[in-house]
Amino acid sequence: MTSETLKEIGKKLNISRFTVARVLKNDKYVSKKTRALVLKYLKKTPYVPNAHSTMLSSGKVNVLGLVFFGGVSMLTEFYAQETIKGVSEAAKRKGYQLMLFTQDKFDSFECLKLYMSRLVAGFILPSIGKENFKYVLELKRKKVPLVLICSHLKGVSSFGCDNVVGGYLATKYLLDSGRKRIASLCGHKNWIDAADRLEGYKKALEERGKQLIKEYVQHDYGYDSYDSYDNYEEMAVKKLLALKEPPDAIFTANDKMAFAIISLLKKAGRNIPRDIAVVGYDNVPICEDFSPSLSTVAQPIKDMAFAAAESLIKIISSGKTKDYTRFFKPELIIRQSA
Repeated sequence: MTSETLKEIGKKLNISRFTVARVLKNDKYVSKKTRALVLKYLKKTPYVPNAHSTMLSSGKVNVLGLVFFGGVSMLTEFYAQETIKGVSEAAKRKGYQLMLFTQDKFDSFECLKLYMSRLVAGFILPSIGKENFKYVLELKRKKVPLVLICSHLKGVSSFGCDNVVGGYLATKYLLDSGRKRIASLCGHKNWIDAADRLEGYKKALEERGKQLIKEYVQHDYGYDSYDSYDNYEEMAVKKLLALKEPPDAIFTANDKMAFAIISLLKKAGRNIPRDIAVVGYDNVPICEDFSPSLSTVAQPIKDMAFAAAESLIKIISSGKTKDYTRFFKPELIIRQSA
């Protein structure tokens, strides 16, 4: 059965749509006879208010926009699911709805249009790269409420994992377990989380008095959009294994890289972890089922998303932006790969 509009209901009952609306609002200025007539009719025929029209008339928009960038893979799907869970939970508690958007690349103009058309009250933007920071700040200057997840930018409320600590924990563990030549696959420099993880890697080496060997640090210079270049891992492994002293451990900026690295090393005849230990980052579900199971650094994505959504709702409700950055504690999880 389809829902009828106020106008259609009023026409059938020979009253105005405004009278029907007053009954629905429990307005006292409606006769008992008319109220009984409308309520009796609505028991048989459903009425569902138009959410967008209601928001426009009330002046309040209670929809949060969550924007994902780039393609979705088995690994990014886990990240998206955890983010949605956290945002949805916070939104539900505060009486907000969630609307999902996808973009191949960050489109600030499209976000501005969505906000100006009053489809959303503000945005949660996950994994914004450095190359897009200027567009984020432009939206902020135009008074668009927004927060970042898994990225951080001065002047914008940001929520993420303490990736410097995460990179440090992974590298320190490898050093403590006797590894002497530790390489780092960091992804592209525009990816701020990866840059922070690399900083943690460097910090652990420096603490032990170990010199940073530039050949052991592999960046993805072919990076485009929000995923790794197709053969980045293959090129990195070839370079590392061709060195006079190949690494005996590799720390990767995410689990996707780690899975690819392990497969390539096995093809090259290396035993994991006897010859080369591998530690990833993210702790996606298949880490435990991979062979060997992957040691990794876990980040509380759902908790980060929940906090980000709560912060955005406060910004929307108050009309004031008090920039706030919060880093969540990472956890090192040791499995067979290291």
